[in-house]
Amino acid sequence: MATMKMIIDVDTGVDDASAIMLALSRPEVEVVAITCVNGNVAIDDVCRNTLRVLKVCNRLDIPVYKGAEKSILGEGERASHYHGNDGLGDAQNHEPVDITMIKMEHAVNALLRLVNENPGEITLVALAPLTNIALALRLDPDFGSKLKEVFIMGGNIEGKHYVKCKSLHN
Repeated sequence: MATMKMIIDVDTGVDDASAIMLALSRPEVEVVAITCVNGNVAIDDVCRNTLRVLKVCNRLDIPVYKGAEKSILGEGERASHYHGNDGLGDAQNHEPVDITMIKMEHAVNALLRLVNENPGEITLVALAPLTNIALALRLDPDFGSKLKEVFIMGGNIEGKHYVKCKSLHN
């Protein structure tokens, strides 16, 4: 079976946590990196939540990169009404994670490097605000053409929020 090399760009709330676990459960998927971006919660919480998910899945071998700390177009509101203040439903007694496991390389630089090292092989799954991807494209306008595939979780089922300066959250 062919392996799909995947980078997942997240703002890990409960939805992205589920998506990460789904990707990790698929034998044909090789998650080569997870890049984090400000979104459902602040970037440090996104990184912590991502490590929590990987710890539960016994996959702390997957590199996690911290990315954009704020949106290019200005801050939107947090999704605490859905994800809780911590992004994971305000669950109590989280096991501690070692935040030093976050790679020092910025997520945007990691995206560019990994795609350049694997041209035409990386599937990018963007589950979060597209800030990291926009910055990668700004630095390398050919970034998108070097990807094998791109999947974007975009939309707004309720048709509200983020209408003034951006059309939707993801």
